[in-house]
Amino acid sequence: MRHLHFADVAGRAPYHAALVPIGDPAGRGLPHSHADFHELVYVVAGRGWQQVTGQRQHLERGDLVLVRPHDAHEFGAGRGGEFQFINVAFPSERWRTFADFAGVPGAAAWDLAPAPVLARDAPAPAEQAMRRMLAAYQDTSSALDVIGLWTAIIPILGPAAGGEDIRPPWLSRACAAMRSEENLRAGLPRLLQLASVSHGHLARSMSRHLGCRPVEFVNQARLAHAAALLATTGEPIGRIASRSGFSSQSYFDRLFHARYGQTPRAYREHARRAVVPTRPG
Repeated sequence: MRHLHFADVAGRAPYHAALVPIGDPAGRGLPHSHADFHELVYVVAGRGWQQVTGQRQHLERGDLVLVRPHDAHEFGAGRGGEFQFINVAFPSERWRTFADFAGVPGAAAWDLAPAPVLARDAPAPAEQAMRRMLAAYQDTSSALDVIGLWTAIIPILGPAAGGEDIRPPWLSRACAAMRSEENLRAGLPRLLQLASVSHGHLARSMSRHLGCRPVEFVNQARLAHAAALLATTGEPIGRIASRSGFSSQSYFDRLFHARYGQTPRAYREHARRAVVPTRPG
C-alpha cells in the first residue's frame, strides 16, 4: 500500500486537484493512505464505492466525502457506466489551523470518527466550489482558493457529521488561545498555564485528541503563524521568526524546511507568485 505525502502529489502548490475517472467495474483504484493531507471527493458522474476503514461507502452523483490522513482507501466503479469524481487534496495542518481559527464545531471529531464524513446529495455550492478548484489548478492555483473551498463545504459537512467537538473544553480553549503571538512566544509553559492541568495529563490528552505531543503542537502553531506572516507581510524573516516564538533563526529555518519542504524565503516567493502570478512581458 502506498503512503503518500502532500509534496508527492502537489509539489509546492497550495493544493492538488484532479478529475478522476474509474471506468471498469471489475477494477479498482490503487489502495493508499496519506501522511499529511486531507482529501475532498465530490462525485460528478455515475456510481461507485470507496473502501475505507474496512467498510465500503457506496457513492453516487452529488456525494461529498472528507477523507482523513489515516484513511487507507481505494475506489471502484459500480455497474452501468463510468464513475467519476473531483478530488482536491490540501495539507492537514493548514486545514486544522483554519478550522480552529474559524471555530468550526465538531471539526476535531471528524478526524476521530469511525468513518469519513459523507454528505449525501450535497447542494450546488459544493459542486461549484470543487469545479472552481479544478479550473484554478489548471491555471493559477492559490491558497485563497483553498480558503474559499473550506468556507463553502463546512456548512455542508457539519450537518452530515452530526457531531460536536469531543475535545475537552479546556483543551479547545487552550489550543485556540495559543494562536496569539504573545502566547506563541511564551511557548510550552504558557500552554500548560492555559490548560491548567499537569504536563502528563496535557500530553495524554493531546496525544488522544490531536495526535501530537505538546511541544509538537507549539512548534506547529508557531510555524503556521510564521508561514502566514511570510505570505502576507514583507517583514524580515528574522523578525517573523522572533514574532512566532523562535529565539534562533537557524533553528527556525531548519524546522520550517522540515515542515514545508522549502526555506522560508522560497516559501514567501512561492506564496507571492500564487496570489499575484507573474505576467509574461
